[in-house]
Amino acid sequence: MSITVEISNIAMLKRARVLLGAKSDDETLELALEKVVEGHEALPRSTSNNDMPEEYWEDLFSEPKIRASIVKETVREEREDRY
Repeated sequence: MSITVEISNIAMLKRARVLLGAKSDDETLELALEKVVEGHEALPRSTSNNDMPEEYWEDLFSEPKIRASIVKETVREEREDRY
């Protein structure tokens, strides 16, 4: 299938051509489209209620927590420094 495309920003096309290592404008557009499609396919599908995917919850809450004693000591030192 062949499609005619009008490029309004030739400088951007030239930059993309260099970045993608394409030999022609046609190849540049094909490679750019492939990259866009691959990028969107790699994104996880969101649920209908816009919640985070299940596999992210564990990573989100698996960060080490600051011990309560350190928090209390830091708050105490901060208060002492103010007065």
